[in-house]
Amino acid sequence: MEEDIPELVVDLDTPITTTSQQEGNAEGDIVQDNTEVVEYDATPDRKIPITIITGYLGSGKLTLLQHISQTSNKRLAIILNEFGDSSAIEKSVTIQNQSESVQEWLDLGNGCLCCTVKDNGVLAIEELIRKSKNKIDYILLETTGIADPAPIAKMFWIDEGLASNVYIDGVVTVVDGVNIVSCLEDVGGHWHKEHRHMKLDQAVNKDDVTTEEIQQEQMSLEQGLTTAHLQLALADTILINKVDLLTSPDSIDKVKHKIRQVNSLSPVYTTSFGDIDIDTILDLHAFEANETSIAKMSSGSGHVFHDGRITTVSIKFPFFRDPLSFQAFESFIQHVLWEDDLDGVAVQIHRAKGLLVCDISDGQPHDVRVLQAVRDTYDIIENATLVPGVKENQLVLIGKNLTVESLERELKKYITIQ
Repeated sequence: MEEDIPELVVDLDTPITTTSQQEGNAEGDIVQDNTEVVEYDATPDRKIPITIITGYLGSGKLTLLQHISQTSNKRLAIILNEFGDSSAIEKSVTIQNQSESVQEWLDLGNGCLCCTVKDNGVLAIEELIRKSKNKIDYILLETTGIADPAPIAKMFWIDEGLASNVYIDGVVTVVDGVNIVSCLEDVGGHWHKEHRHMKLDQAVNKDDVTTEEIQQEQMSLEQGLTTAHLQLALADTILINKVDLLTSPDSIDKVKHKIRQVNSLSPVYTTSFGDIDIDTILDLHAFEANETSIAKMSSGSGHVFHDGRITTVSIKFPFFRDPLSFQAFESFIQHVLWEDDLDGVAVQIHRAKGLLVCDISDGQPHDVRVLQAVRDTYDIIENATLVPGVKENQLVLIGKNLTVESLERELKKYITIQ
């Protein structure tokens, strides 16, 4: 229950401590910096992007974070939030600036950011930024391996009117190239139990895992729906790590094919030891009116990639001729997301994107809007720019029980499609 969720607390009233993480300082001694933190106005002068790094324990998230911190010229705040085998409750936030690291501590209660109160989680990181003014350019948030990233993504997907100093840039999912196929094909939870990827296995305090959570996890696994499916469905970029351990190109192709059955919308990259061009994972602007990525999101109308549990479905339909069609489309998407219904079939939507254009054909500029949705939260962003060559509206849904036919039938209830 939400009222039982522990608060995420930031206490930055003490001086900032620094610790060298450079090669050669094996002791890692903490040195006090007596420079006082300067308070400043709560109105943000610039917004700091947050990239969520998700993936199972052992997929290589920490290795990726180390690679980013060593190669990026950004001042990074890295929030480590993985249980692993550690029983420590506090998790550090490291502000990486090549020559030094400024370290603060967040008390995460039971050690899991995804289990904190939504508003408190956002406010805590906003406070960190306020009291570390001009020391942070970018935030990397690593989730626990057992976490569904959707609640975290929604937490930081904040309305402009709330004047937050953070915004979500994208979700990056890291998978273990050796084990991901077995993981996704696990029906009944046998692989997850054997590899100790269950909530009870990874909990710092076993009492924090409720009987209801255990039963829900087992029910999902009996249906073959794993946390890995959810992490892939929400991904804006997918990294297949440990490809050096795959024995043949066919093995890599099999992994890519399996991943694209779940999410065919997002780019997939291969890597070993997290060695990846950081431009492929940072500054994605995946929750904005990024019409270029929308234009590339499907290769044709009616494209379906079917896993059996989570499916990517895309359709194209003619540009709107009446501005009122935007309202009709919004009623349609509200019905699908909020009622979990598609032409009478119960569905679950994990991610949705769309490019919507109204062409009045009287010499006026096109009215271009972009749909972004995570579960039941959506935004239709106005004033986008039409990409040359795009001739039709486009809609992509990633979720359960989706078909092109049911999607088109439901849409026609709201909009006339010629």
